[in-house]
Amino acid sequence: MSIEKHSFRNILLIQLRRIGDVLMTTPSIRAIRETYPDAQISFLTEPPSHQVLRHNPYLTEVLVFQKKASLWQHFQFLWQIRQKHFDLVIDFFGNPRSALISWFSGAKYRIGFDFPGRGLYYTHCVDLTGKEKYAAEHKSLLLEPLKISLDSLSLDFFVDETDREYVDALFQQMHLNKHDFIVSISPVSRQPYKVWPAQNFSNIADRLIEVFGAKILFTYGPGEKHFVEQVRHHMHHQALPDYPVPTLSQAKAIFERVDLHLGNDNGLCHFAIAAGIPTVAIFGKPKALNWTPPQQDRHRAVEYDPGCKNQCSYPKCDHLNCINGIEPEKVARATFDLIEHFQLKKAYV
Repeated sequence: MSIEKHSFRNILLIQLRRIGDVLMTTPSIRAIRETYPDAQISFLTEPPSHQVLRHNPYLTEVLVFQKKASLWQHFQFLWQIRQKHFDLVIDFFGNPRSALISWFSGAKYRIGFDFPGRGLYYTHCVDLTGKEKYAAEHKSLLLEPLKISLDSLSLDFFVDETDREYVDALFQQMHLNKHDFIVSISPVSRQPYKVWPAQNFSNIADRLIEVFGAKILFTYGPGEKHFVEQVRHHMHHQALPDYPVPTLSQAKAIFERVDLHLGNDNGLCHFAIAAGIPTVAIFGKPKALNWTPPQQDRHRAVEYDPGCKNQCSYPKCDHLNCINGIEPEKVARATFDLIEHFQLKKAYV
């Protein structure tokens, strides 16, 4: 059921939890702003995901939900939402907590996915039956009741000049220049079914150095350095030195200066996609279809289905063949083909 043409003035968008999920809402944010140029648009998310939206010009404000707050603080927060008098809420997340916030807002129009038990909280539920898509396109389905469509699936992550100045200083410390072929590698994930073996990453990194003279720059977040150390341990050649973990916006600015990104299916891969550089992502349990921009040669996905991905039993799975079974040669071929396709030959030795 569509919503008749309405001039919404005060809109709340909700996407809690993960950084990558928040990034996937940015094409919808852009489309909503284009449709309602004079509206107040607020976005509710959790830390550290709020950093992704800090400089987004399409938003009026970013509201931060503190998951570990006390019961009284949660009630106060809900009351603050109520007092903002939103006339439209779009819940991109759709878990019980975000659905409750949607309902408690008191907005006349509340749009969410037709998940079990959510009909009470929304005025308009969007059916997902048979609609498996790239995550950004999937989230944009919630715009259908408003008769809004996306012009582009490109992800928005805006940074400022201080972030770019940070990268200038970092690259100077590493003695990098514009002629260097810089490949970022992110071998990290906090989900075991997304972690490709370290020795496989070291194999590809060594070959990139030997064949293309690449400068290997590892990217990782807080508490993830041990993944990089494992890859370094297996490498025969030297990568660029480690550096203090950057902020999210500094990490995005780093990708703006990188030529190619290779890594596990993680938030940093989405940063690289937002930066517009070619990427190769390695997928375990999640389906590449859901997290790879469609119809773009710039972004390659490598995955392997041992026959159980559609009926995954994780955490009962004891083999993780979906990620462990991906052969280094398959990843190398995808990476080298991407270099050839975009003629990233400045670093050939």
